[in-house]
Amino acid sequence: MRFTRSLAFGALTALASTLIVPAAFTGASAGASSSKPTIVIGSTNFEEQAIVSNIWADVLKKAGYPVTVEPALGTRAIVVPALEKGQINLEPDYAASLLGYLHGGKPQPAGTQISTAIAADKTALSSFGVTVLPASKALDTNVFAVTKATATKDHLTTISSLKPYASKLILGGPPECPTFAGCEPGLKSVYGLTFASFKSLDEAGPLSVAALKNNEVQVVELFSSDGNVVSNNFVALTDDKHLEGADYIVPVIRKSVDSAAVASALNGLDQKLTTDAISTLNLDVTAQHEQPAAVAKTWLISVGLIPAS
Repeated sequence: MRFTRSLAFGALTALASTLIVPAAFTGASAGASSSKPTIVIGSTNFEEQAIVSNIWADVLKKAGYPVTVEPALGTRAIVVPALEKGQINLEPDYAASLLGYLHGGKPQPAGTQISTAIAADKTALSSFGVTVLPASKALDTNVFAVTKATATKDHLTTISSLKPYASKLILGGPPECPTFAGCEPGLKSVYGLTFASFKSLDEAGPLSVAALKNNEVQVVELFSSDGNVVSNNFVALTDDKHLEGADYIVPVIRKSVDSAAVASALNGLDQKLTTDAISTLNLDVTAQHEQPAAVAKTWLISVGLIPAS
């Protein structure tokens, strides 16, 4: 339940009206043909978005566009109004969380599936001259994970497949889990799961990871793309009844720069930018302390989307 990215951002809407992103940016700029408009990419102070911003900058540069990258501008309550006002042209966001933000911080039913989430985002942003391009395959949402051994033993692949076993398992998660609709209450109401007990841990952090590895809990809530699932060989159970929002990474772009060439460059990433890929890139930044721009370029070269320089 990434409050810092979804619910809390909605609460900052009033503050955003008093904060203006400077007209002249100081971020890294990539030179290109002067016949094409400069695209200013902004993002929140979230490492994953900085990585994606730099990925987009590199592919747009290859397509001939001058690009300025402005990462870490603040919260969504600063970044989205900056986009709406034309102070930036493009930002990476999450389809369902963005939709909730645009409706006062309240999760919307349309956010449970990516097709309806993007359509609803477009409707909400249309009057500001902003639209949303197709989603990547990278999903950053809450997931319920088990160890590989547990998944193999009980043939677990989906959250629904927990049904015969939940009453004998301990669920772990952040302190808010017993009252948050996307956690324990949702597991009960949507999936009919009642666990043996709940263990209060942290929000997808080291306590949660250690508790699952040490069998203190058998199911734990983590984030799909923060790297813990991949690095620990956990199994993230498929949310087959859509309890969580469809928080796939999407380009949110001003219509004034949304040309066929720009869309083609960004859409060319969709199949390659997967949850596993962004998880590994996140680990490079958070665990290996590499810079987002360097991580982005190395990955793009490795998947053949830009040439090695």
